[in-house]
Amino acid sequence: MAATFQFGRDSGDAAGSPAKGTVRTATVTDVNWKAVTTEGTLYSASPITDGANSVENWLYGHFSGTFNQISAGLFAHTNEGADFGAGITLKGPTSMTVDGDNETYTTPSATTNANLSVNMTSEIAITSGSAVWFGATGPEAASKAASMTTNPCYTNWLVTQLQTSGASAGDTSTVTLTLRYNEN
Repeated sequence: MAATFQFGRDSGDAAGSPAKGTVRTATVTDVNWKAVTTEGTLYSASPITDGANSVENWLYGHFSGTFNQISAGLFAHTNEGADFGAGITLKGPTSMTVDGDNETYTTPSATTNANLSVNMTSEIAITSGSAVWFGATGPEAASKAASMTTNPCYTNWLVTQLQTSGASAGDTSTVTLTLRYNEN
């Protein structure tokens, strides 16, 4: 048997301690950056206008199934040749090196998130991706580690945001966000 992996996403107002979204979507197959945080709103119904940002997209990874340990997580934009277009920047999370590196969930906003310091606009080899840590109770867990034996377990927040300045109207190319990990 093997671990079962799914991307999840939180949205809605920040609630609880530690904070998480009031809406948790367990199975996410696309990111679709947009101008509103409402889960289920099509990106085409909520376009990002030039000079504005998308709302933050609060992704995380969720592991269940049969495994002994999840470790060595890396997160990056990995598909070669995918082009966001001029005037569009994709920002992502810094590498986890201590618990304090995990983002603290806030109500998703189009305000520039200065904590997202990794420029993920161009392809990044997954071996150079941001280090990901794992926690036992959710992406908001106060305690994270480079490996986890608890089942289920979750990654830290994999929050991203599109930021625009001088962007042309229209869709971007499809890009691939990759989470690589070891399991045993």
